[in-house]
Amino acid sequence: MNSFLSKIYSFKFFDDLVFIYPLYAVMFIDYGLNGLQISIILAVWSITAFILEVPSGVIADKYSRKHILFFAQIARIIGYTCWLVFPNFYGFLIGFIFWGIKSAFTSGTFEALVFDELKQANKDSEYTKVIGRAKSLAFVAILLASLGASIAIHFGYSFVLAISLISLVVSSISIIILPKAKRFESTHEKEYFSRIKQGFSDSVKNPLIFKLIIFISIALALGGAIDEYWSIFGEQVGLAKYAIAIFIGASSAIQAIASAIAYRFSNFSNRTFYVVFILNGILLLTASLIFKPATVLLLLVFSFLFKIIDVVFEGKIQNVIPTAQRATISSVKGFFTEIGVTAIYFGVGSLASLYSYQKSFLLFSWLTIFVGVVYFLFSFRNKLASKEQNQI
Repeated sequence: MNSFLSKIYSFKFFDDLVFIYPLYAVMFIDYGLNGLQISIILAVWSITAFILEVPSGVIADKYSRKHILFFAQIARIIGYTCWLVFPNFYGFLIGFIFWGIKSAFTSGTFEALVFDELKQANKDSEYTKVIGRAKSLAFVAILLASLGASIAIHFGYSFVLAISLISLVVSSISIIILPKAKRFESTHEKEYFSRIKQGFSDSVKNPLIFKLIIFISIALALGGAIDEYWSIFGEQVGLAKYAIAIFIGASSAIQAIASAIAYRFSNFSNRTFYVVFILNGILLLTASLIFKPATVLLLLVFSFLFKIIDVVFEGKIQNVIPTAQRATISSVKGFFTEIGVTAIYFGVGSLASLYSYQKSFLLFSWLTIFVGVVYFLFSFRNKLASKEQNQI
C-alpha cells in the first residue's frame, strides 16, 4: 500500500509541477497572439474537455484506469511539444486541444482509481485522507512551479517548456507502473447529460436552489475565467516575467489559505456575501483604473475573497439540496459554470482585440458589481416580502 501511495502522490505532484503554467498566457502575447486569439484557444481548451466529459467517463469505466491516466498525460505531453515546436496560434490551439483531452480523461478517473485500490486493500475508509494529501501535494507543486518559473524564464520559454515536459514524463511513469486494481467505483461521467437534464428539472422547481446555482455559477465563471488573465494583467501593468510567475504563485497560495479558512464564514448571511461580491468588483475596478504594478496586490485580495465565496456557497448549495438530487443539481451548476467561463473567455478576448486588456478588465469589474447589486437588492426584497407575509 505504501508503494501505491507513493506512486499516486508522485503522479499528482509532478502533474502540477508545470513551470509554464504561470506564464503561458504571457508567452502567447510574446509570440504575437492578440486578445481574441488567446480567448479562442482558452475557450477551445474548455469546450474540448466539456465535449469529451461523457465519452471519457465511459472509456474510464470500461478500460484500465491507469492506462487512461497514462494516455491523458501523453496527450498533454504532445500538447506542450506542439507549443515548443510550433510557437504560433495553430500550434498553441492544437496544444490546448490535447490539454483539453487530458483534462477530460483525468476528470473523476484518478479519484476512481484511488478508491478501487483502497477498496481492494480494505482501506476505503482512508479515501478522503489520501485524496486530501494528494490535493495538498498538488498545491505545493503549483507553488514550487511558480517560484521555479520565476528563475527558469531567464533562459527563455523553450527552457521552461522543456522542464514542464520532463515533469509530465515523470508523472506518466509514476502512473503506468501501478498495479491494476479491481474496479469498484464508477467515474459516473457517462450519466453526465442525463444528470444535467434531471438536475435542471429539479432545480427550477425550487427557486432558492436555482437562484443559488445561478449566483455560484456566475461567481465561479467570473473568478475562474478572469483568473486565467492575471498573468496578462501583470504583463500589461509592467511586471517583469519573473515577477509575474511569483504573482501567480502568490495567488495560488492565497486561494489555498482562503479554502482552508472559508468554513469560518459559513454562518454569514447570503446578503453579506453579495456585499463582498460587490467589494470584489470594486477591487478589480480600482486595479483596472490605476493599472500600475502595485495593483496586482488588489488582485490577490480579489482572489482570496472569491475563493471564500466559492467554498461557502458550495456548502450552502449542498445544505439545501435534497440528498437524492445532489449529484444531478451539482451537474447543472457545473454546466452553467462552463457556459459562463466560455462566454467570459470570448468577451475578454474580443474587447482586448477591439480596445485593450485594460478596458476588458474594467468591463468585467462593472459586471461583477452589477451581479452583486442585483442579488443584494433581490435578497433585500425577499426579506421585506417575508416580513409582510409573517405579519399577515
